[in-house]
Amino acid sequence: TPNSIAVIYENIELTYQELNQKSNQLANYLRTTYKIEEDDLITLCLDRSEHMLIAILATLKSGAAYVPIDPNYPDARISHILQDTKAKVVLINEVYANKIGQILETVLKPIGESRVKTQMELIDSLELQTKLSIQLTTNLRENITSNNLAYVIYTSGTTGVPKGVMIQHKSAVNLFMGLKHLVSQRSVWLSVTNM
Repeated sequence: TPNSIAVIYENIELTYQELNQKSNQLANYLRTTYKIEEDDLITLCLDRSEHMLIAILATLKSGAAYVPIDPNYPDARISHILQDTKAKVVLINEVYANKIGQILETVLKPIGESRVKTQMELIDSLELQTKLSIQLTTNLRENITSNNLAYVIYTSGTTGVPKGVMIQHKSAVNLFMGLKHLVSQRSVWLSVTNM
């Protein structure tokens, strides 16, 4: 049902076809711009919106795994996650450009000879949206397997330093297969959990 509504956020509605095309455009951009390979990590520091879903799908389509970062986390936690993941890119909302930029510039100090080379992409900026508009809308054909990473979620760190828990595609599929009896074509899900 490509013309059915897949996402509603405020006054934005995307069909499944539009969601797929937009996530493909971002996936193609990430692959070509950042040379994304299987099991690379892409951090997502995004508010709830259609951009969050597009970014998650695009990351998976690019072959990478996503690492969610709540924009409201303390700077030290954000810094730790960015340093630990060594992600090539962090997708953020434009409103967080100064905060994340300062963390990347001042909090993440050079480590020996190397420096964290994480780049920022402002997912809701006119500049990036213009770049994405000329990207291919076709699906990438990658050899992703059930053993590849889907996402990395960080623990709270209450017992020490937060640690990244690596979740493979097969684990995510297992979860959704367990829930499939709850879902029909008429189901409407309100996203109430974090990324």
